[in-house]
Amino acid sequence: MRVQARVRVKPKETVGVPAAGESPRHAFLKEVGKLWLYNQLCHSVETEVALNHLGLLRYCELDNKKVVDVVGVGLKYFDYRRRKIQDEECVGFKLEKPGQYVIGYNVLRGIEVKVSRGDFRNGFACTGCNYNYLLTPMRLVSPGVVPRGVGLIEYNRYKFSCEPVDQDDVNPGRRPFKLRGLRVVKPATYRNLPQFHIDHVINEVSLRRRANGLQSTYLSVVESLGDPELRYSPPEGEEEQVYLS
Repeated sequence: MRVQARVRVKPKETVGVPAAGESPRHAFLKEVGKLWLYNQLCHSVETEVALNHLGLLRYCELDNKKVVDVVGVGLKYFDYRRRKIQDEECVGFKLEKPGQYVIGYNVLRGIEVKVSRGDFRNGFACTGCNYNYLLTPMRLVSPGVVPRGVGLIEYNRYKFSCEPVDQDDVNPGRRPFKLRGLRVVKPATYRNLPQFHIDHVINEVSLRRRANGLQSTYLSVVESLGDPELRYSPPEGEEEQVYLS
């Protein structure tokens, strides 16, 4: 039995290609930001993600954007005594000695790229992630003018290099890249966010990857339909029976 499938394949996106109106340097630093977030042990990293700002208060004029250049999602571990309220409502769950455990919650690390002082003055997302950072070329802005709680990472184009860690040494708890020429001038302060803000970003990232999952799963099933061990094909001239569930 011949099975024909027509699948519309989306053109492959070229990594690091500037979007309309975006400079090559800005696009490149977003890719550098993605590498840095993977080194912070984020399991999912995406660019241009809309954040959920419901209920968040702006604390400075620069905090005027809702789409972050790069965002990463990864686990941060807390003492069990700092567990979230919803964990108290679980049925059939109890720890005899909770003080012995640490628990991991997904947190958001957002990076806004700025390549000029004018771009910096235009504003950026300051509050939509648990950790909020600026990534700029060296000495573009002083740490003193960066809003409270926002971290500052400087890119040194004279010293920057990156290489993957030996694959035999890679594990979920180890940084996958050796990065040089990036310096955290000012660390970001952890901000506690409502869980639905974090779930919103996880959903946005997952929906982007869902299309690839849908296509690959469909192709895997369709390409197997010609195997008689997996799907019965009636002999020539015999009508295929239809079974109603």
